[in-house]
Amino acid sequence: MAADDEASRRRRHRLIEQRSLRIGVVASAVMAVGGLWVHVLSGSYALLLDGLYSAVMVGSGLVAARISSNVVRPPDRAYPYGYDGQEALYVLFRSLVLIGVLTFAAAAGLGTVIDYAKGQQIPAVSLGPVALYSIAMVVICWGLAWCHHRDWRRTGEQSQLLITEARAAKVDGLISGLTGMALLSTPLLQGTALAVITPITDSLLVLVVSGVVLREPLQAFLTALNQAAGASAESDTIRSTRAALEDLLSGLSCWLLDLTVMQVGRTAFVVVYLNPSQPMDGAAIDLIRLRIEERCRQLMAIPVRSEVILTATPPFPAG
Repeated sequence: MAADDEASRRRRHRLIEQRSLRIGVVASAVMAVGGLWVHVLSGSYALLLDGLYSAVMVGSGLVAARISSNVVRPPDRAYPYGYDGQEALYVLFRSLVLIGVLTFAAAAGLGTVIDYAKGQQIPAVSLGPVALYSIAMVVICWGLAWCHHRDWRRTGEQSQLLITEARAAKVDGLISGLTGMALLSTPLLQGTALAVITPITDSLLVLVVSGVVLREPLQAFLTALNQAAGASAESDTIRSTRAALEDLLSGLSCWLLDLTVMQVGRTAFVVVYLNPSQPMDGAAIDLIRLRIEERCRQLMAIPVRSEVILTATPPFPAG
């Protein structure tokens, strides 16, 4: 009965996640088309960057919806360690694409600034559609971020897909809002000491936005890279898990020699090295594994897979 309830809960969470991702794809498609359209009307490359960022979110949302169906599948012969690694790979490559888009935009903006310094004429940006576009994009982005974050909480705060998309929507909203405000403030520079940069305000905005936004995909890339490479979880997680399992195993005639904890996507993998004080059969080992998974799931509040290895020798050097 408990297993059926757990399966039903996971199925409900998966449906919520997939619905939220589909909403994100539609909203991002609208924003991408809007950004490209306003770029054509205004000539602003800062708004083109905004549209390209939304276009990346469309592609990543489609991939995320597919991965959302896979990560909940149990291990099989094709993927003996489960499908959780696909979530980390999604974050990894999505971050790489965003880093590439931002780097390309920054290089183009820097090229325009250099051309202006050499005395070349820079086309003026038309501000007509900027205000309406910026307001609409901020409303859509922050509404989308709220939707993703709400559904992330409803699904147990475990989905790396939803929290990644929620953060991306917030960043996109900030890009749209700040870019629109800066462009609309450009006429105010006339008659001031900053009037000289008026022709390249758009390019300077591209440089600033690219530099500020680059931090988020870079951090996500490094985190996903560590997960994909099989790096251990943080030391605090290791210590708390060790303390919980030592308490659990104290009454099970086993000595805890060591353990490893790795997180891949939304799932933690715990490998426990035990030295039993008496002979054990397979059923006893299965019971210990089940108890370990239950305790770790309570501690970490995320899905857990575990493995128990019986050995008399610690697997790692004392250092």
